[in-house]
Amino acid sequence: MNFRFFTLASFLTISLTLPVLVRAEDPDKDVEDAINEATKAAKKMDMKIPDVKKQLEEADKEEAKEKTALQKQLDAPGPVKLPDWTPKVPQFKTDGPATKKIVDDEVDIVQTGTSPLTPAELGDSWEATKGDKLNSSRSNNSINDTKTVFIYLYTRDEPQEKVVLEATRAPEEKITRVKISSPLPKPEVDED
Repeated sequence: MNFRFFTLASFLTISLTLPVLVRAEDPDKDVEDAINEATKAAKKMDMKIPDVKKQLEEADKEEAKEKTALQKQLDAPGPVKLPDWTPKVPQFKTDGPATKKIVDDEVDIVQTGTSPLTPAELGDSWEATKGDKLNSSRSNNSINDTKTVFIYLYTRDEPQEKVVLEATRAPEEKITRVKISSPLPKPEVDED
């Protein structure tokens, strides 16, 4: 009885942690051996083991579809501009035109530049413009005396739009680096 319990506990532990380990690095001989051991233990106990390799392949295919959809959205023609309601940044000098970039798992419109105002002053000016039609949240950070302020503005109506101000200044700098971004709607992923 104890042997069966130990075997079942071992099998469940391997089954639950193996997908995480396999995704963390490329499959190698040790992972292959662990899969085989778990399969053998499951067969001895007349248990059905999920096909981990198949699950990983499906996850990789889904990830590839999402990346393709994002790249398609990135390459699509059309205006590259922030929403019309985006507040102005005081004394803002742009680094160039707004661009589209893939950030994490979305395509964002991004505008970068600088301002002589501090991150706190820039954050205050954005918060003052929100009015009754926008929701907002603010994050003030200081790491090794580098000040960063994030202001998130959201429309209340559907479809919801979001604009983010990120203002950063290191202690030795006289200007604040500014990034304004707004995510585009998520692209549709084709189902097979």
